[in-house]
Amino acid sequence: MMSSYLRCRGNTHTHTTVSDGDVPVEDAVAWYKSHGYHFVVITDHNRIADVSGLSTPEFLVIPGCEISLNSEDKPVHVNALNVQEMPKCTPGKTIAETLQKEVDATRDFGGVPQVNHPNWCWAFTHVQMAELTGCRLLEIYNAGTDCNNFGAGGMLSVEEIWDNLLTQGMRIYGVAADDSHHFAREFWGRVSPPGRGWVDVWVPELTAEAVLSALEEGRFYASSEISLSAYEVTNSRISLRIEQVDDFRYTTTFIGRGGKVLAEKYGTDVHYDIRGDEGYVRARIFSSNGGYAWTQPVFLE
Repeated sequence: MMSSYLRCRGNTHTHTTVSDGDVPVEDAVAWYKSHGYHFVVITDHNRIADVSGLSTPEFLVIPGCEISLNSEDKPVHVNALNVQEMPKCTPGKTIAETLQKEVDATRDFGGVPQVNHPNWCWAFTHVQMAELTGCRLLEIYNAGTDCNNFGAGGMLSVEEIWDNLLTQGMRIYGVAADDSHHFAREFWGRVSPPGRGWVDVWVPELTAEAVLSALEEGRFYASSEISLSAYEVTNSRISLRIEQVDDFRYTTTFIGRGGKVLAEKYGTDVHYDIRGDEGYVRARIFSSNGGYAWTQPVFLE
């Protein structure tokens, strides 16, 4: 996919001592820069961190914030990516209204909205998001230890929430992110360290505008520990190649409308032949070491 484009790795959900993280902005940036990333968005709670002077030609630091409100006794959080000022927003009477107000405020301030961790505190599902407009990004994997990404006990996983939205006709793309808070302490227990959830975007150049356009257009995949070396979509086929690590084994599941499993393939080079009646097709890759990756839906209608 986009063979002439750059593939750039980044994290869209990062906290520092500007809010409830444990290191200053400069230290958080240094961690990502030294671990092979190409960009990071600083998204402290209800505050804009000063990131001036931190970007280089090889590494991009994008300003932002996490609009953190409560509604119906639940946390309702939306990242405002690439905003220079804190969007002005107050809670609505319902979760659905609050989500829309956060998204609208982000757009009003020139940013790109990303709905965060719906299963944190089991805050909301596709039901509350059903009428949401103006948002193309949903955090389907949050690397924090308490975000209930996979659901259980009769509760939907975030991936199932995503499929429900896609099936209802919403064009929304899935993001994986660190929600990093803890850079300075030992990585055990209920902590949120960096480096466990990211996106790889395809961009013509490393600029904030190019990165945000790639995200809103679905030119990326989301990952927790799995990298793709190739991804291609034609009118008749979806093909991908997984970067082999150690002796890990890989299973790729192709998924369509209603969360229906269309095919399951093994190995590092896999493809799916499009029939045309699937509604959409996306891939989930699972590794024997517990890692995941998710491609974006290819819409067929």
